Amino acid sequence: MLRILFSLALTAVVLLINIYYYGIKSQINLHLLIPNVIALIASLIGYFLTYKLKNLKKIYYNISTGFIFLIVSQSFLVAYFLTNQPLLTLSISEIFIKLPGIILILAGFVEWLKVKELREQTLKEQEEKWKSIVEGVSDIIIIIQDGIIRYINSKVKDVLGFEADEIKGKPVTQFITEEEVKNIKEKKQNRLKIKSKSGKTVYFEVSSSFIPFDGKPAFLGILRDITEKLKKELELIEIKEKLHEAQKLAKVGYWEVQLPEKQFRLSEEAMDIFCSPASRCSYTFDEFLEIVRPEFREELRIKRKKAVEELLPYEAEYRVNTPAGEKIIKEKVKIILDRSRNKTILGIVQDVTEIHIVYQQVLENEERYRNLFEYSNDAIIIADMEGNIQDTNQKAVYKLGYSKVDLQVLNIRNIFGRQFSRVFPEWLKKLYINGHMRFETEVITSDERVFPAEVSASVFEIKDRKYIQLIVRDITERKLAEKELKLASIVFDNALEGIIITDKEGSILRVNQALTELTGYTKKEVLGWNIRAVPLFAHRGGVFTDIWKRAVKAGKWQGEFSALRKNGSLFPVWMSVIQVKNKNEISNYIIILSDITQRKHREEKLKSLAYYDNLTGLPNRVHFFSKLKQAVEKTYTDGKKVSLFFVDLDGFKQVNDSYGHEVGDKLLKEVAKRLRASIRKDDFVARLAGDEFVILIEGVEEKEVLKKISQKIIQNISKPYVIDGFSIKIGASIGISILPDDAHDLETFLKHADFAMYHSKLTGKNRFTFYSDIIQDSQ
Repeated sequence: MLRILFSLALTAVVLLINIYYYGIKSQINLHLLIPNVIALIASLIGYFLTYKLKNLKKIYYNISTGFIFLIVSQSFLVAYFLTNQPLLTLSISEIFIKLPGIILILAGFVEWLKVKELREQTLKEQEEKWKSIVEGVSDIIIIIQDGIIRYINSKVKDVLGFEADEIKGKPVTQFITEEEVKNIKEKKQNRLKIKSKSGKTVYFEVSSSFIPFDGKPAFLGILRDITEKLKKELELIEIKEKLHEAQKLAKVGYWEVQLPEKQFRLSEEAMDIFCSPASRCSYTFDEFLEIVRPEFREELRIKRKKAVEELLPYEAEYRVNTPAGEKIIKEKVKIILDRSRNKTILGIVQDVTEIHIVYQQVLENEERYRNLFEYSNDAIIIADMEGNIQDTNQKAVYKLGYSKVDLQVLNIRNIFGRQFSRVFPEWLKKLYINGHMRFETEVITSDERVFPAEVSASVFEIKDRKYIQLIVRDITERKLAEKELKLASIVFDNALEGIIITDKEGSILRVNQALTELTGYTKKEVLGWNIRAVPLFAHRGGVFTDIWKRAVKAGKWQGEFSALRKNGSLFPVWMSVIQVKNKNEISNYIIILSDITQRKHREEKLKSLAYYDNLTGLPNRVHFFSKLKQAVEKTYTDGKKVSLFFVDLDGFKQVNDSYGHEVGDKLLKEVAKRLRASIRKDDFVARLAGDEFVILIEGVEEKEVLKKISQKIIQNISKPYVIDGFSIKIGASIGISILPDDAHDLETFLKHADFAMYHSKLTGKNRFTFYSDIIQDSQ
């Protein structure tokens, strides 16, 4: 904002100085002035935009200063065409201000190009360095964007047998399931198994994060091959189960005490455990106890003492401090006799530190899996390859209605219905080949209730034995939603009202057939248009724009609107605009149009009956009093006069008596026509009752004009009428009251006009009388 104010102030100062010193030209050449004003504005904009270069100080100062020079010189040039500035002043400005400004801008631009080139070079070098690092690591690095593999390093060739180019550009779901992708992104899963090109299953540990890639968010995964590690974990579990039997035969390491001398010795393997691998150590029997951690030492001392003194064997597990760090030792002691019948205490020891660590990890992983298994939102069933259920989680117990024990004696065919039972052999074959399947089926509960479900089935192995994992998701609500959506679509397509659906910006997404029948516009002609630009509404752009704004603000709008058909005809509609929200965010608008042409016709007919005289077509008494009230209110608002004529026909009763009411009615119609012809276009004439008429004239200040109108009315009414072959002549008596001259309220206004009309009848008929004249004469 300060830059804008500074540049405008600088321009204003230069122009004002020139105007002050040289004065404004008497004739300004706009053809020369306007282009230079535009150039000045461009210079101002250029100066404002230089703030984006603030991080590049030298370039910023050069270009900013250059634009300031350019603004000053351009202001002098504009002043030259605007004032009487001499050419010499302009020349000095162009040479000593504009030229340095251009040089500074060009110098800054050249410097900017150099900086840009240097940055691009640095970026390229960093990219090359990154690629060399990524390609050199021992793990597979993969980048996934929008479900497509965008990058994978060459390590994939060594691990899975695929060339990198074979995998790039392919959907990630070609190698792992959508569920696995989702779980890894949400940190619910950090291990994967992927089939190699040769068909071998390779297990990976996954580290994941989100990074920008080509300007969009992407998923970065680091896949470490842990196939061998997992194999060792499984082997260690088996070793633990067979450890007691294996210790009878294997010499993992041992120490011995020969009695009765108590000579103590460590085997080579035991030295590897208790000493540094680079050196050997020797302990006495008592010193050997000192390396045991204090919390285990006393218990172990008692056991060893009993073994020496009472020849009692024992087993123990304890921790020791060694040069290589703390270790966990499993020890089993036996008493043996040599050939000389000498007793020897033999202690078999094993370093189980790594086994403990791995075992602890396995327990943690098992507990983690069990928690995921038990507390999943979906029912999970584990079955063997014949479909016999082996295990289920609590959700499965809840959804199926069986106890966990009852489920383990069932087959999955018992809960997935007859159709599934018929195709089970073929389904099992496909599952075995693909490793994973997703399908929909019906699930039967213990009380024979049925609900639709989506089942995700996969095959996994434990100790070379294959099992089926089935994740069962109740999709009852989704099916109901699909049914409702289908029903809504049927209603939409078959509705009698025209319906338009737009996005939140108003672009038309969908219309129904009724709209085409109603307006003549086909779907192709309106889809993609903005609702405010469609000819159907655009002919009243301002009105519809206001309606749209109200709907956006209030969330809905309804009322009458005059729409335009394709053939150019207008027709009235009852229009509803409804705002649709999804998760508190505006997603769509629905416009519903109902043709109310017939209703409007009925309304017009009723209005005509209520406000117009059936015989003459003139406004009736009700309409007159409504108009009179408006005219009186307007008079008090704008101060202009309003005149009221009471017209009563002279001799009309004799016409009815002589020729009948039918001729009288026809006469009244002709009188109505002559009254309309006698007044101005904006004047108002109405029939009160029988042969009484009233005329309202607004905005006439001169009494002479009112006299001429009265004379014209009497003259036209008095001309002979020929009705049904009869020549008839009548007259008209008129009373005139003027507001506010003759009255200050509506009732008095009416009374004075009526009084003036009766005065005309009493004083000879076929004439007009002003109420003000009666008052004047009486005084």
